[in-house]
Amino acid sequence: MKDQGRLLAGRYRLGAVLGQGGMGTVWRAEDETLGRTVAVKELRFSTGVDEDEKRRLITRTLREAKAIARIRSGGAVTVYDVVDEDARPWIVMELIEGPSLAEFIRENGPLTPHRAAEVGLAVLDVLRAAHGQGILHRDVKPSNVLIAASGRVVLTDFGIAQVEGDPSVTSTGMLVGAPSYISPERARGYKPGPPADMWSLGGLLYAAVEGVPPYDKGSALATLTAVMTEPVDPPKNAGPLTEVIYGLLAKDPAHRLDDARARAMLTAVLDAPEPVPAPEPVPAADETRQISLADAKEAADKATEEKAAEKAAKKERERREREQRERARAALKSARKAAAGAAAAKAASAAEAPDPSAAPAAKPKSKAAPVAAPLTDVMARRTIALAIVAVVVVLAAVGSLIAYAISGDDTGGGRKDQGKGGGKPTPAASASQSPGGAQPGNPPASPPPSPNAGEPGAGQQQTPSTASGGGTGSAGQGQGASPGGSGGGLPAGYALMTDPGFHFSMAMPEGFKQTGIAGTNSGGIYSRDDGFPRIQVDYNNRPGDDARAAWLALAPGTKSSSKNYKLIGITSTSYRNYPTVADWEFEREQNGIRVRVLNRGFKMDATHGYAIMISCAADQWDGPECTQMRTTAFETFQSLG
Repeated sequence: MKDQGRLLAGRYRLGAVLGQGGMGTVWRAEDETLGRTVAVKELRFSTGVDEDEKRRLITRTLREAKAIARIRSGGAVTVYDVVDEDARPWIVMELIEGPSLAEFIRENGPLTPHRAAEVGLAVLDVLRAAHGQGILHRDVKPSNVLIAASGRVVLTDFGIAQVEGDPSVTSTGMLVGAPSYISPERARGYKPGPPADMWSLGGLLYAAVEGVPPYDKGSALATLTAVMTEPVDPPKNAGPLTEVIYGLLAKDPAHRLDDARARAMLTAVLDAPEPVPAPEPVPAADETRQISLADAKEAADKATEEKAAEKAAKKERERREREQRERARAALKSARKAAAGAAAAKAASAAEAPDPSAAPAAKPKSKAAPVAAPLTDVMARRTIALAIVAVVVVLAAVGSLIAYAISGDDTGGGRKDQGKGGGKPTPAASASQSPGGAQPGNPPASPPPSPNAGEPGAGQQQTPSTASGGGTGSAGQGQGASPGGSGGGLPAGYALMTDPGFHFSMAMPEGFKQTGIAGTNSGGIYSRDDGFPRIQVDYNNRPGDDARAAWLALAPGTKSSSKNYKLIGITSTSYRNYPTVADWEFEREQNGIRVRVLNRGFKMDATHGYAIMISCAADQWDGPECTQMRTTAFETFQSLG
């Protein structure tokens, strides 16, 4: 990077980048005055951040440094210095060589209950010291715990810590932290205390022995709802830690384990001898043969089931393609009839119209049979014009249907040569959907993955350690045509945004790009400059069955964590014949302006739920730009399977 080799404050020489996220970069550096290696945390501002937001981020960074400096614990990283350069702070701190607990589990598998108890006690020591200083960490999770090469356990990242009595702490309306480790009282918008950090410790211990978080439902919304309302899945590998985990994950803070009881129980686990695994019995020769035969039969049965499933899927795809072709033929036939009728009417009209250049016709000498009146005598010319317009519309629709049928299977336009079960949608298929109506063949649509995970009050992960990841949106072709064209045409000034990471494509205004990540990497935020208007699309692979109920469950927490929140309505609605769809509309103040939000959550099938959130300045909500953006987003949205 361009700053590598830079000298800060005349003594800290920047080296390699150790990690980076949406708001900061951590460098390895050499303290040339004392001759030691340190870590330097640099605060970075994303594009479009206004001066108020910059001041808030600077205050937050300085608060983090002060909070760490006040904690006296061997499990807390040591802050050496704070350097002010480029009108922003750089924190110089102790360098911890080693992976995070999350990385360690990912590479080596879950911990034993004994080792997890060691980690839990070390984190508990830091929390005790922090709580004694009036500091809440608020983001205890595996990725914020470092395992040094010496075995030392260090709790890091006090970036969103709440410091009691600090006048710089202001309410930003943001629910920050990883949803799986946010306590129920914080999820509901209540003021947290030390028990909230104890809940997070329970989630950390669960993840340490199970390898997965205690609550992970695929999206911020579903996860926070589960945290507030559902019991935790029983741990399978916790052994003697089971009761500690249940005690820490009690939903009522009054019934949750406090520091003293948790410490006593963890110490008991640590002092108990680790069980020695029993050796696996060696099967006799005849048992080995029986096992082999059983394995062979199981493999054969599985292969038969897979083949039957593949055959059924192929048959279903062929049926859908056949229906699409039949619909296209019927539409084409109707269009031809309408066109022929209009042509006949036009020809009759032309035949009856006098030719101004021709000589006047002689009057017949004898009485002849009466001549039929021209078509214009019995049908108003305006009616003919409307009929011709209708023919043009029908032909355009036929073109769309043909493009849809050619593009592949109707669940997303996938080509047959993209593998079993079709493939991901093509722009042609996406553009040829009936705008705003049912999508032929699409699995019907669930509760939204996240109401506004990228907005304040929705569990957006704010720390650099999780600010990256997810999809990478890219703008596609098709500007300048009308929606529904066979070539994937889009309204003028719009381009196709395709984001495989979050499983969708959609037309957005030209210049829109991904400017943020929602939730725990469950969705993307798209705008021109990280401001408004903006579009957010969240994906949920395990949606529920009642979108409106999901919004109602989340609304109180969002209200309590938003500034000047005003609910407009939470209503069930219809959208493409999906089984459950709900719109959540509200207003609040954000970044110094009044913002109006429409969040549409829907379920397509058991593994595909989405939320499309449109946010505009409230005074521009009914203006042409925001109105067109809403209409186009809902008309062109396409799941990428």
